Amino acid sequence: MPMRPTCTVQLLGGFRVEVDGHLVPTLAWRHRRGAELVQLLALAPGHRLHREEVIDRLWPGLSPGAGASNLRKATHYARRALGGKDTVVADGEQLVLWPAAELRVDAELAESSFRKALAAGTGLEASADLFGGELLPEGRYADWAESHRERLRQLRLEVLRAAGAWTQVLEVEPSDEEACRQLMRSHLEHSERRAAIRVFQRLREILRVDLGVAPEPATMAVFEEAIAGDSSQPPSAAEQAQALLARGLVSWSRRELDAAEGLAESARELALQQQLGRELGE
Repeated sequence: MPMRPTCTVQLLGGFRVEVDGHLVPTLAWRHRRGAELVQLLALAPGHRLHREEVIDRLWPGLSPGAGASNLRKATHYARRALGGKDTVVADGEQLVLWPAAELRVDAELAESSFRKALAAGTGLEASADLFGGELLPEGRYADWAESHRERLRQLRLEVLRAAGAWTQVLEVEPSDEEACRQLMRSHLEHSERRAAIRVFQRLREILRVDLGVAPEPATMAVFEEAIAGDSSQPPSAAEQAQALLARGLVSWSRRELDAAEGLAESARELALQQQLGRELGE
């Protein structure tokens, strides 16, 4: 009995396909429709979808005739790239991706690993390591892939949070204040006060520029703890001024304008006394 062919589809970090260990050349995917059909079927449950659903997802808004024409072309290009008519098969009104092959899809394996690790509460870091990058970065603006991309992103964030991998959480979601607080506390536990302050400063700037808000009171409380320091590592004048400015931003965001003005003036006076214009970015 002949061995089943193996087909490995990589969707994380970029699209590539291997058939029996041999990479399908990039040139074989020069017709985008064929590549998108393979990608869509690889992500579908059971690697199969109804013809009309394929058309609706890949070419929304087209007339039935134009959609059917696109699907015929996409099927032809996909089969040619993968090496045969049995690679994309019609099963009634459904299209199936290579039912006779042993099919391995990295995004599918990563999602399964994430869910198992979260359910078991173990193997979280190993599961997170399976993530090979953003889903189909070359198709970042393709609407049909967005729900898959966001689901994987949220699952990965859940795994990273459960694993306490706060630095990685912030790489994925830079405005995550809980991750920021946890990372700051970790730095403080290791007497890395200035590292904790830098984490806060990055967060504050992201919140200000991207969202137009100030840090939450709970985040400010950890920052205050970092600024207070200890006898072996007292805060510098610049850090004291930065703390005053940060408190002022929080007061301003709450519309406590008198308090905000007073804190800003205190920071200004301290900066002038200590000649801190450069340290404060003035």
